[in-house]
Amino acid sequence: MIQFVKYQNIDFVKWDKCIEKSINGNIYAKTWYLNIVCEVWHALVLDDYIAVMPLPSYKKWGISYISQPFMCQQLGLFFDTKEVKLDEFINLIPKKFLKITYNLNSSNLKSRYCIRKNTNHIISLKKSINELRLNYSKSHIKNIKKANKHNISIAKNVDTPIEYSKNKRKVSSNFMNSCQFDIELKIIKESLANGKGEIFSASADEVNCCSIFLLKDRNILYLMSSYSNKEAKRKSAYFFLLDYIFSLEKFRGYQFEFEGSNISGVANRNKGFGAKSTYYYTIYQSFPHRLLNYIRI
Repeated sequence: MIQFVKYQNIDFVKWDKCIEKSINGNIYAKTWYLNIVCEVWHALVLDDYIAVMPLPSYKKWGISYISQPFMCQQLGLFFDTKEVKLDEFINLIPKKFLKITYNLNSSNLKSRYCIRKNTNHIISLKKSINELRLNYSKSHIKNIKKANKHNISIAKNVDTPIEYSKNKRKVSSNFMNSCQFDIELKIIKESLANGKGEIFSASADEVNCCSIFLLKDRNILYLMSSYSNKEAKRKSAYFFLLDYIFSLEKFRGYQFEFEGSNISGVANRNKGFGAKSTYYYTIYQSFPHRLLNYIRI
């Protein structure tokens, strides 16, 4: 039986065990992560946490709605080998939520409510760095050589979470607001504290100019965030730093997820490292559709 469970009644231990056992579990669905990125979240739960679906809840002008949180690419329905029907869960989302905009995960079958197909890019790091480089584009190889020529190096001291956030705010204020920067900083601090996150930095003239923040979970690396200042962009430090990460033996066998993108320029940059495309869907139910359902109760 599928039940709607309010946040305060969710069994966090059973929830996280369900995500760990799920064939499609990801880090976004872990309780520690949801507690950071969501104002509040509830859930649909099948039986004794056989399958779960987190529901990020928001309220504006007295209207409750479900929306995809910041820095949370894929949610949706998580399950083990038991056959479950996605739309049965979606149809049981309480009608008080008068609008739904929500990303499923790549293992969820297409729902009749899907409105958009999204692209993610992944690389298997099973092969050696020399083998991986055979799949780099000519322009990416050129950028890495450019970084070496300009003496870009791995930083002796990587950014602290505060330094990372400070540097990111300087170059990304046109793309993120203060609330989003704060959420990102909380994720970085919490993930480093629980061994799920890591920061890598590159320097020019011994000053950090580019950093990448990764999350690690279930042999998957998530490229959550990065920044490059003007000097880093001019000297192609990002390409150098990502190539360095791919070369690390401690990540051999991991799957690297670029976290997108639907933006052609970003997609081409990801593909230039040899990344392959995977897909996930966004579902949507409009206010009028949900309101009619609510009135019919």
